[in-house]
Amino acid sequence: MTKFDEIPHPSHPEHKLEQRWTGKLFMCNGCNEPGIGSHYTCPQSSCSFDLHMYCAIPLGLFHHPFQRGCSFQLLPSPPENTRSCNACGEKGTGFVYHCRGCKSNLHPCCAKLPMKLEAGDVNLYLYEKVKKPCQECGYKGKGWSYRSVDKKCYLHVACAKKLIAEKWLHGSGHGDDLQTTIPNLNNMIQKYHQPKGKLKRFAEIVRLVLQTVISTLLGDPTALIAGTVKLLLTDD
Repeated sequence: MTKFDEIPHPSHPEHKLEQRWTGKLFMCNGCNEPGIGSHYTCPQSSCSFDLHMYCAIPLGLFHHPFQRGCSFQLLPSPPENTRSCNACGEKGTGFVYHCRGCKSNLHPCCAKLPMKLEAGDVNLYLYEKVKKPCQECGYKGKGWSYRSVDKKCYLHVACAKKLIAEKWLHGSGHGDDLQTTIPNLNNMIQKYHQPKGKLKRFAEIVRLVLQTVISTLLGDPTALIAGTVKLLLTDD
């Protein structure tokens, strides 16, 4: 075992946690958000305790490009009277990165969202604010969004999280394969008003954004997880 294959963690002092991989969704006992892939879990059969990699091994004090004057530190829960997550707009109920100066919060997985995605010759960037509505929900809304350079593809981080949570919130997500938990996205792509010749390329861009964002929000942005998500996003 390497030194990170088995670790102690203050949130679960009873037993050491082991690093494992799963293709099933789990609920992180740190941030209380869904996860998949590489994570830390209690090996004892009497326990059901899991942590995202990001929650088990925090970044320490860090600065985010969108808030250069802020210093974020991982806390076991958000302090009272603080803001929702800057990225997705949702209230944190567990581990959260918090800036004591401005009272801003970031979910651990939201804090790790990539600033840039690449789809061949198309680049997509994470923006703090965008001027056009998200093509999933139809609203500008609050929170961060991904936007393609040609300004044709917009996606809220919050909308990607909603896709993950849709079945989970109805009690059918826990322990399911990712393919059976996230709704099929074909309808989302079909409702975009694109010329026929460009629709296929546009759909590829949308799928790339979704598979990468969803993978990161679930706590494991590896190619293996992205490939799992991509299976879901292919046409029937």
